[in-house]
Amino acid sequence: MEELYIYINHFINFLSVEKDYSQHTIEAYNKDLIQWTNWLESLDRRINLSEVDHKAIRVYINYLNKHNYSKRTLARKIATLKSFFKFLNREAFIENNPMVYIQSPKLDKRLPNFMYEYQIEKLLSIPDKETPRGLRDYCLLEVLYGTGLRVSELVNLTRGDLHLKEGYIRVIGKGNKERIVPIGSFAIKSINAYLDKGRPEFYKEGISFEFLFIGVRGKVLNDRMVRKIIDDCIETTAQNIDVSPHIIRHSFATHLLERGSDIRVVQSFLGHESLSTTQVYTHITKNQLKKVYDNAHPRAKRENS
Repeated sequence: MEELYIYINHFINFLSVEKDYSQHTIEAYNKDLIQWTNWLESLDRRINLSEVDHKAIRVYINYLNKHNYSKRTLARKIATLKSFFKFLNREAFIENNPMVYIQSPKLDKRLPNFMYEYQIEKLLSIPDKETPRGLRDYCLLEVLYGTGLRVSELVNLTRGDLHLKEGYIRVIGKGNKERIVPIGSFAIKSINAYLDKGRPEFYKEGISFEFLFIGVRGKVLNDRMVRKIIDDCIETTAQNIDVSPHIIRHSFATHLLERGSDIRVVQSFLGHESLSTTQVYTHITKNQLKKVYDNAHPRAKRENS
């Protein structure tokens, strides 16, 4: 099994360095692979990696089914193994990939959560812009909502990525792919205020001044810190709403489409490789349009029978 752990480390390093996955995603992959390894070690007869075939994988899937995982969680665990064995096969660590014979469970499309415009306005009004921390938090929220960035993309923004006079920022997304994203006047104004009166208060000697968003001790913010900042904003108002960086990203896309933006433009902004990934937001806007129609059109409501 020692060899298997070495391969897992190689794979996790590949996800981090070459695929540039977020720490959250990498931890999920690692957790799934450790669970699978523990299962292998629990078997009556030890199985070498070269002996793992599609039959052994199906036995493991049956084991997972007995633990009543949701269809979505099961699909993720299978996807982890598919990625892992594809990597092993491509790197010539194994001759055959047993996962080519395994199908993932078909999932129902789940509509992403989003915030209404008045909720976004309420969120943006929370930070105290009279303080350095408030200027940073307000800027962070404005940039998230004004660009639709993933939180991993947000924390990796540098001052060199900002082209505020031209009205855009340069983003390095998944797979180390670069894209250009427009940025609006509200976000630009918040960045300038933060750089002028907020960020200098956090700077510490000997710490890189390259990254845009830093903490009070001068260190670069990470994914968890950003989520904590948003959680703290919500907690101060005692609002019972679910807010996360990803929900703000969903809101960005939804509001653009509701106001008539072309779906391919939104796809470009979000950095989606496939248009089908972006199309999930059209279901939201269609539902919203139907609701407006039902409430407003005199011929929309059915008579009571």
